[in-house]
Amino acid sequence: IILIDAAPAIALPGVREPPAAPFGSRPCAPMAGAASIKMMITNLTEKALVSPDLSNARRRSLSLFRDTVRHVPWVKQTYQVKYSEKAMTKVVAALFRERAHMENVHEIDRAIKKGRMDLEEVLHVWQGDMHVNAFFDKYLEVKPMAKLQAGSFLDKFYSNVD
Repeated sequence: IILIDAAPAIALPGVREPPAAPFGSRPCAPMAGAASIKMMITNLTEKALVSPDLSNARRRSLSLFRDTVRHVPWVKQTYQVKYSEKAMTKVVAALFRERAHMENVHEIDRAIKKGRMDLEEVLHVWQGDMHVNAFFDKYLEVKPMAKLQAGSFLDKFYSNVD
């Protein structure tokens, strides 16, 4: 394991500071408290594992669920998602419930690996705002109701048709 020195940065003569981010741009997010070394190791080891039985696969899927829900507040802030944390958590829970019927250990392992990779991409800010927002829009956006045709009732009335 590599240990990172937390010593303060030293100003070197002749070395300029990087320019400040332009106004209105998103500040560079520190890779989530989420993408700490512990989380990176967890993602790496969980992606490499193969579940020997269904109970182990269940434990790993619950671990992925907890890790995902744990980082919802960070994702909301970093990606500026317009929905509440509660609504985002409900979407994540619903997606896990959709796959609760899976009984094949290999399919479950594949889904866990894909979920871990997606979580890693989000935590490292490798996905853009639009990707994350579009994901939640797909599940939470209210669909407009079909507009009633204004003339249809009157047309039937005038033509004396029921």
